[in-house]
Amino acid sequence: MTLFTTSLTATINQTTEASAQAPFIKQLSSGELPLATFRYYLIQDKHYLTAFNRLHQEIAAQLPANEAVILSQLGEGEDAARQRMHKEIGLSTQELCETPVAPNAYSYITHMYYQLERYGTAAATAGLLPCYWLYSELAQRLAVKHSPVSLYQEFFDSYTAADFTASTEQMKAIVNQQAAGVDQSGRQLMTRAFQISCYYEEQFWQMAFDQQGWR
Repeated sequence: MTLFTTSLTATINQTTEASAQAPFIKQLSSGELPLATFRYYLIQDKHYLTAFNRLHQEIAAQLPANEAVILSQLGEGEDAARQRMHKEIGLSTQELCETPVAPNAYSYITHMYYQLERYGTAAATAGLLPCYWLYSELAQRLAVKHSPVSLYQEFFDSYTAADFTASTEQMKAIVNQQAAGVDQSGRQLMTRAFQISCYYEEQFWQMAFDQQGWR
């Protein structure tokens, strides 16, 4: 039987290709990205990850015990690496709290919560997956390159690490388990949730590059 995530491969490949060509990623890789732009990204990323981690816990509460334990642990995965980056760049808790969520980050967070509240756990887990899968694919693609800025290289390295690759595979397994428990209509909802999250992942790079704000 073909795994559900196999049907999502074309979408993630397209998203990875678009992300690799994004000005933010290209300049991050070359070292040309202004530090202020990366700082903006880290702030918005923190807003996103706070909601992302909370959503893991809310979804886990509705899953079978074995899946719930895994999902709860996955939600805590990126904190340590990000905290090191925040410290290195001098990003304070106060600045993180006082900077508002940018429009695209707000929309992405809203989308993920909507999937859980409107369509349930299967769609919600599918909505979480692109954050894992895209970063893993993108980091592998850029592994042959080495940014001259150590902070930027650290960012890439955190996603090529074996534990993040393992996390991506665990998340895919949970999505496949959820897909096996719903009908064709449910799988269509999962596919749509995944596609929308991929869209917002692409837009996140441009949001950071433009340092998007509210008007």
